[in-house]
Amino acid sequence: MIIEIEVPEEISGIPQYSKEDLMLDIAVALYQRKLYSLAKAARFAGLNRIEFQHTLKERQVAIPYDLDIDLQSLRQL
Repeated sequence: MIIEIEVPEEISGIPQYSKEDLMLDIAVALYQRKLYSLAKAARFAGLNRIEFQHTLKERQVAIPYDLDIDLQSLRQL
């Protein structure tokens, strides 16, 4: 599905705000609303997972962490 969004002139006219910035803002919003996983949101924004995690940290967006999953992974090694 392709969705076209008309961006108002007052936003598209901001010199420091690029298409990439808009895509990143949308990706963060989708992640915060739990509509996209971290990996999917990172891809949407055109970033790798680590870069996207840094962006979330800068924006003070919580990244849930499950120690049990990590411990389970370590046991399987």
